[in-house]
Amino acid sequence: MTERYDVFCLGGGTAGNAATRALADAGKSVAVAEPDRVGGTCLWRGCVPKKSLYHSARTYRDLRQAEEWGLVPGAVAVDWPGVLAWKWHVQETYAGDQEGIMASRGIVHIDAPARFVAENAVEAGGVTYEAERFIIATGSVATRPPIPGAELADTSDDALRYPELPRSLVIIGAGYIGLEFAGIFASFGTKVTVVNHDPGILAPFDPDTVAVARAALEELGVRFVLDTSVAEISGVAGDLTVALTPADGAPYTLTAERVLLATGRKPALDDLGLEHAGVDRDERGAPVLDASLASTNPRIYVIGDAAGREMHTPVANLHGKAVAHTILGDSPVAVDASAVPFTCFTVPQLAQVGLTAERAGQLAIPHSTKTGSFEYVAAAIIDDTRQGLIKLVVAEDGSLLGAHIAHDAACDLIYPFALALRAGLDVETIAATRAIHPALTEAVNWSAG
Repeated sequence: MTERYDVFCLGGGTAGNAATRALADAGKSVAVAEPDRVGGTCLWRGCVPKKSLYHSARTYRDLRQAEEWGLVPGAVAVDWPGVLAWKWHVQETYAGDQEGIMASRGIVHIDAPARFVAENAVEAGGVTYEAERFIIATGSVATRPPIPGAELADTSDDALRYPELPRSLVIIGAGYIGLEFAGIFASFGTKVTVVNHDPGILAPFDPDTVAVARAALEELGVRFVLDTSVAEISGVAGDLTVALTPADGAPYTLTAERVLLATGRKPALDDLGLEHAGVDRDERGAPVLDASLASTNPRIYVIGDAAGREMHTPVANLHGKAVAHTILGDSPVAVDASAVPFTCFTVPQLAQVGLTAERAGQLAIPHSTKTGSFEYVAAAIIDDTRQGLIKLVVAEDGSLLGAHIAHDAACDLIYPFALALRAGLDVETIAATRAIHPALTEAVNWSAG
């Protein structure tokens, strides 16, 4: 049995939905193979549930210092089942009826995994599907490094639904995932230790903003063990031992109730039959793609986390819409994610867009930097969020090359800089544009002055 569509998409997450909804709205016949819940990693195992936990953790921190603001709350305690219930409420409310949204656009949902059986065909649920174009949007999966005993540790998927709040937690990895969970669990009172093979943390971020976050996390009680390898994980659930080998020092061990592997994610491309589809992969296992995200089989595109590039929801959305335009248009649309901002929801939030000063130097771009603080921003004084930093990377002609923020509201404050970068505005224009008083955006205005 064979069915035919204009476009067949493998995966119903952010990237796949952005592409298929645009294509269906334009009149294309579209089918989506998604064996899991429609909505993907961000909705069910990533951004949304993690940000919900972050919100509860931040609120708990605020309540604990409410007396400083003239409030005398009752007993403040963590109701962990209640925290998880709020998380699920958030997810279900935001998700709505994902399958219904698909159906309302005429998109056929196939509740089964799909695998390529030819360059122009996939098999799913015992049916063969042919299409003019295919989109691979299968997202990513958490990596589990080859550490003896790694099977005893959790991944980020597990950490989003711990049945009980752990009293102690060793986090292996100091990137986005590791430091977001470090801030969340340390806020709730968990004893958190972050172990990283490299001597630094949060490598993609500006080091000055990273320093702000590290100091704040340490104030929360987070311990950093850096430049150290994990030799082994042993023990039983609830009583685990992590054997460590420092780059310069004697081996030793840590014990904790839980160990979280926050060692990154990789494109979910295994078992897709790519060898039958003519889709080549590089030495890292990522698909070989051109500027429009077309694979070595020109009828197949790979988007979102599956593309193995920037694994951020806004980028996935950008990929999906760009590929839809390519399929609907007469010429390929090159995908440019250089002005897409991203945030690490740690304590405080770190956000950035564009180039770091280090990267500008590597590219031999003449530049200077401007920095601003929140110390004398009225809104930050009122909110008691004076800790933070704004750092701008500026070209010789005054144009903005990059912006970097450490602050509790960094995820919102980065947007005007992203807009300025995309529009090609110079810092003089940013400085001359008045902000609301008293509002945190005054810091944006002042940092460019």
